[in-house]
Amino acid sequence: MSLTSEYPGSPLVPKARADAARIMALAAPAPAVRPADAAAPQDAVLLRDVRRRGTATGGVIEIELDGPVQYREEHLYNPNRIFFDLSKTRTTDALKDATLSFESGPIRQVRIGRHPNTMTRVVMDMADGVRCGSRLASAPPRLVVTCGDGATPSAAIEPAAAPAPPAEGPSPDAASTAAAPPVTALSKPNAKAPSAAGPAPAAPSANGRGGFSMARQLGLRVGRIVIDAGHGGRDPGAQGPGYTEADLTLDIALRLERLLAKEPGVEVVLTRRTDEYVALQERTAIANREGADLFVSIHANASRNRSARGVESYLLNFASTPEAAAVAARENASSTLTMSHLNDLVKQIALNSKLDESRDLARHVQIAMVRKLRASNQQVRDLGVKQAPFVVLVGASMPSVLVEVSFLTHTQEGRLLGTGAYRQRIAEALLDGVRRYLRTLKRAVTDTADGVPMTGGKSRDGLQ
Repeated sequence: MSLTSEYPGSPLVPKARADAARIMALAAPAPAVRPADAAAPQDAVLLRDVRRRGTATGGVIEIELDGPVQYREEHLYNPNRIFFDLSKTRTTDALKDATLSFESGPIRQVRIGRHPNTMTRVVMDMADGVRCGSRLASAPPRLVVTCGDGATPSAAIEPAAAPAPPAEGPSPDAASTAAAPPVTALSKPNAKAPSAAGPAPAAPSANGRGGFSMARQLGLRVGRIVIDAGHGGRDPGAQGPGYTEADLTLDIALRLERLLAKEPGVEVVLTRRTDEYVALQERTAIANREGADLFVSIHANASRNRSARGVESYLLNFASTPEAAAVAARENASSTLTMSHLNDLVKQIALNSKLDESRDLARHVQIAMVRKLRASNQQVRDLGVKQAPFVVLVGASMPSVLVEVSFLTHTQEGRLLGTGAYRQRIAEALLDGVRRYLRTLKRAVTDTADGVPMTGGKSRDGLQ
């Protein structure tokens, strides 16, 4: 706090005091309930921290909590501000009635107030013309508010909590809210009709982490997709009841190619079209040579545990769990690389610049796979999005994902994988996942086969 004592007149003093209080609050144990806090029971969710970070197009406020919450959002004008009512919450001592001020960016300050019925109100004062979108995120639980000039960023696909009931009692905001029109939490600007010169591109939405990757900042789109059928030739992969993993993945890849060929503006390349061997590193090299914008590698899972079943999607990173490490070891078994390549491989994994976009692609694919396959396999398990060091993904210069579509070694799933109907459903699920990812990027206004416009907005099941 030497800044505040030696330079009391500095404009940085308010921010320094707020930052110091936040740091001390995070290092301290959760506060005990005092008589004045009788309305805030210990089972109320604790608001632990409020952080701001800038982006190329605006700013992000992250409100960190120690559990999930319900919230209500409202946008007020003159002056421009947005507030969030977080039900059944309490704050740390440092954040009680706190005001955090910022010298630059679209978000001028954040004010925190306590209100009846264990409700906390967080008010964000913003520059004129700034609009925001919010979403709930996990690990750690937090409310993420993404703000930018002139448009409301779309919410990411992590499910938001149901709105909390309106707050009781007098309005906690300093200004009167009676004349201010309510705005829903995920409101969108009015869509403009396409001009005579052609459809207008839709701006990208924020990615799953609430920010905008370099690809989104640059307005990049997807024009070419490489589909990789895992294994092949002298590498048959896992064994199913009467077929191999190599046979299965090739069939699904060919089906997916036919589906993607109907998508406007999308070109498809396959790493193999027959039962031939293609080295793992050559598959990524094909995608790089072809200038691919996305890389999707299709595999089927196997386990010594015959009860193992379900669908999981992977992005390139160091293994997140022992199970993920085991899957990577099995899928990398055909690699011809030697120990001399280890340092280079580790560097490429650590410097993977497509991590956020790969994570978003994997999330969309995973959700679509589970939803689509449940029509034929009601007991399908959602094994989630994971990360592992797959050689087939190392060196890819585009967002990439490896999908384990089901377990050949599970009695029911192995039998289903042997049917054309189930493989067609897998291909359709992969198509749906890719489509949903494309909708988060800059796209021209184009109707899709299911009648859902590609300009943002909500699709029939509420996903962006």
